[in-house]
Amino acid sequence: NCVINLSPDKEAVFNEAFRVLRNGGRLMVSDLVLDKELPEDIQKSVEAYVGCIAGAIKKSEYLGFIENAGFSDVQIISQSSYPVDAMFENLESAQDSVLSIKVSAIKKMNGGNNEN
Repeated sequence: NCVINLSPDKEAVFNEAFRVLRNGGRLMVSDLVLDKELPEDIQKSVEAYVGCIAGAIKKSEYLGFIENAGFSDVQIISQSSYPVDAMFENLESAQDSVLSIKVSAIKKMNGGNNEN
């Protein structure tokens, strides 16, 4: 829940998750991602960062990090618009930029078969 979003090196987080997860294991993540870039003033806002907004990256980049770490069957389980303006003042320009997603991915066993 918004923990990976706060990491400055999300790629390293997914690489480590892949390393420690057993073969056939499943990664489940709920996080905030971007549908479009945030305005620069919001990207630099401490308030937006601690609120998990400014640390968000584009959805395609986020999913790419999961796939590049070695996970397969990467699926968005759910996706919804995240109400930025309800949390912060002066962040209206970010409305419709932020999405809440739940993602599932599998660490395939050697040979490409999943463990049941």
